[in-house]
Amino acid sequence: MSTQPYGAGGCSSFKNDIRPKFTDEDVDHMKDFGIDLSDYATVRDNAALVLIRLLDDDNPMPPRPRGPWSKEWILCFQQWMDGGKQP
Repeated sequence: MSTQPYGAGGCSSFKNDIRPKFTDEDVDHMKDFGIDLSDYATVRDNAALVLIRLLDDDNPMPPRPRGPWSKEWILCFQQWMDGGKQP
């Protein structure tokens, strides 16, 4: 997958670019698996696992019928990871 810039400024901030993509439903669902998507440190430390779930076509996150994330949102998440997972 290409890592071309997402929008004008790319995706570099958990607070501004990543956290708003997680709904309250997403947060509640993943807490059952020990991952608090509303918490920066938890997402930072589990980013690779979150990305695996985002890329899983058979068991997407968020779950159907709402999921999966668009390719643009997944690219944003990857850019955030590649950029050092900034708060």
